[in-house]
Amino acid sequence: MLDGLSEECGICAASCPGRNAAPELFRMIKDLQHRGQAGAGICTYNPARKIMIKKYKRPGRVDEVFSGADGDIFNQRMKDLEGEMGIGHTRYGTSGSLTSRHVQPFERTHGVRYKWFSFGFNGHIANRPQLEESILSKGYHLMLDTDTEVLMHYLSMHISDLGRADPKELFARIAGDFDGAFNISFLDAEGDLVMARDPWGIRPLSAVETPEGAFGASENCALHRFGEADVRHIRPGEMALFSEGGLQVERYCDAKNKALCFFEFLYFANVTSEIDGRPVYDTRKRCGEELAGIEDQRVNEKEWVIIPVPDTARPIAKSYARALGMSQIYDEGIIARGKGRTFIDEGDRAMKVMMKFLPIPSVLRGKKVVVIDDSIVRATTMATLVNYHLRRLGGAKEVHVRIATPPIIAPCYYGIDMRTYDELAASPYEDRVIDGALSPEVEGLLADRIGADSLRYQTHRGLIRALGFDRDEVCMACLNRKYPTPHGKILDEKTHDRFIRGPEEKPARGCGYVPGRP
Repeated sequence: MLDGLSEECGICAASCPGRNAAPELFRMIKDLQHRGQAGAGICTYNPARKIMIKKYKRPGRVDEVFSGADGDIFNQRMKDLEGEMGIGHTRYGTSGSLTSRHVQPFERTHGVRYKWFSFGFNGHIANRPQLEESILSKGYHLMLDTDTEVLMHYLSMHISDLGRADPKELFARIAGDFDGAFNISFLDAEGDLVMARDPWGIRPLSAVETPEGAFGASENCALHRFGEADVRHIRPGEMALFSEGGLQVERYCDAKNKALCFFEFLYFANVTSEIDGRPVYDTRKRCGEELAGIEDQRVNEKEWVIIPVPDTARPIAKSYARALGMSQIYDEGIIARGKGRTFIDEGDRAMKVMMKFLPIPSVLRGKKVVVIDDSIVRATTMATLVNYHLRRLGGAKEVHVRIATPPIIAPCYYGIDMRTYDELAASPYEDRVIDGALSPEVEGLLADRIGADSLRYQTHRGLIRALGFDRDEVCMACLNRKYPTPHGKILDEKTHDRFIRGPEEKPARGCGYVPGRP
């Protein structure tokens, strides 16, 4: 994905009797680095020290936060955080500034142990304005402009009201208050450690019990190192309770209609992960097969080359080439340099794409190029890739763009940073979607905007077949405006109304780097 989505924090938890959990948490947030590169933190519990809950967090990537290149600094930070249980977080925020105060885990200190807690949060709250209004009416003050702060206040209020309560009661109340995506890791100064998945299951969550202890994470790629033990995929409305290295999974609220975000499979999740038992890698391969099934160009060995946008599109492109019987012309036409993922960087996306990729002219020069990516959101940076890297630097004769996701026509209110219709390349054409894909005429218009010779999107049916889930188990609201939660629907009605009442002449999207096509 080139065009920029932001979100996708990673959360994890560890209970390691007789051992320091901090190094395990560090390794787990390293494995979750792809879910957020703006900040990282670890918080541990140790009843033998005066500061029973202790955290270290900073803006930056995991390595930068905890050590840089200095092993002595890393060892000292792990020693400072020594404790048998803890939580970790890697951040990209959907709201709020980027300072140490905004990096998670958040902590609420208190002299009463059960009121002293820390937590990590992955998701976005659709009814945040209503919750903020309620908080302010009770005399609270909001400082950080983030839904994580809102969650912290609600946890505190319910803990004060319930007293030393079962965690299930606490999170049942949270589920009654909050609308949206909210996976939470929670640790208090009584030694309670839990992870909870929201009732719709919008974001994934997994846990495992091993001889070394019990561990949980946003994705099971962070659990692979613990061997062949059975991973539990926490279901919507369930929580994992960690105690003395053991793991117990219990329901804390009734599940709603499941609405797992399809983007987890296409982009956010690590390719080695499984989500609710479905391998991400296999899903991406099936997406390539589905794309091949709707290909209308006469791709051949002599004139063509098939390339992916690194890195998420590689399994898609390989499978696409194989399904067309063209594996021999699959190649790496562009190389990603440096570190980081463009969609979670701030600033000028087109410039970042220009800096991030290098073309391989010997692969591209004089060729008709099929370039495959997982999605197009705003289209600006796809235009940069097509015109700058493939045509100008690479010398491609033609460029044909194939996208594994159907056209994104609507915002997301559950944690992905596409909040308005105006920013989406395909949103003006929502009434011209045929079987989940834009009409050939509209695809031609968008192809011209990004400088491509042709553009084809995945269909809804093809995506569902690739995912392998029932249609009613997957959130595809950004593709069809069918939002799974009440406040998601309310937000969309308001946002869409503003969009259709806007100026009739909307600015062209996806201009990016367009110096003129050769």
